[in-house]
Amino acid sequence: MKSLLLCLLLPFFVQDRTYTIGEVMRNARQLHNDSTAVRVTGYVTKKLRDNNYLFEDKTAEIQVDIDPRYLPRKPFSDKDAVTIKALVQYEINKPITLKVNQVVNND
Repeated sequence: MKSLLLCLLLPFFVQDRTYTIGEVMRNARQLHNDSTAVRVTGYVTKKLRDNNYLFEDKTAEIQVDIDPRYLPRKPFSDKDAVTIKALVQYEINKPITLKVNQVVNND
């Protein structure tokens, strides 16, 4: 009974881990299969089209899909570090992308 209770409560005690883009790309298949939301800090450097942006940190760059409702109210530039929480989109023979599922934090 104690082990069941521990299994049920464990997700509440596990801290959100911050990944680098390089780590996300190396572990994309597993993160996609686990439906794990990853937290990444970096810079939105370029708008590619509609809701797609280029996001980079010191390790790599990746495309992110940010729905307008998740953009922060306070404007930011490519020199402002932002933190995103997103789901990893992985398909064979296609680029790895992130789909933001929470408001982008630029504080």
